[in-house]
Amino acid sequence: MATLEVNKDQLRLIQRALDFYSRVGMGQFSVIKEHPTFEKHLADICRPDREPIVGDTTPQGKILEIKNDKALIAGSVKNKMWNAAHEWKKLKDVKLSTDYSKYHKIRDNVDNQITEVRNNLINDHSVGRNGSWGIHNKKVDETCREAFDIIQVIRHEFWKANEKRSEVTVDSHIMLTTKDSNNIKVKL
Repeated sequence: MATLEVNKDQLRLIQRALDFYSRVGMGQFSVIKEHPTFEKHLADICRPDREPIVGDTTPQGKILEIKNDKALIAGSVKNKMWNAAHEWKKLKDVKLSTDYSKYHKIRDNVDNQITEVRNNLINDHSVGRNGSWGIHNKKVDETCREAFDIIQVIRHEFWKANEKRSEVTVDSHIMLTTKDSNNIKVKL
């Protein structure tokens, strides 16, 4: 038996990595778009590449005024109430909001390309864009099921640590399926 000591954030990263691994193994290639590197990059490249002007939106709010190389940005929604406080930011530090029509156009294009690649790898062109094999499909490698079992144990531990947990969520129960799954132990 091996032991690995990590903090909670590192454990969540391990969970995410195993989830990524098992999903790719089932043919859910579209998860590549959800990798933080690509999500951040795509959001950044889909921002307008120009100087901000009055009326533009930023993640913090709308630009109301520009003067002296600063932008006055409208207060944002906080605690479900409008915060009337506005903030002056240096113009060079103002990030414009992502153009989501451009963002989704790129993601749709990637989805189409990923689907073609996945269908070539599995030699089945009848599988739709959002289709995949299930975790228990005989074509899915056993290591994907092992990864899935480890994910279940990890997320169940996080569920147990949550004071506001619900009994009707997928993390409230564990259904292990691989031969060595009973040896998986996680402790928060």
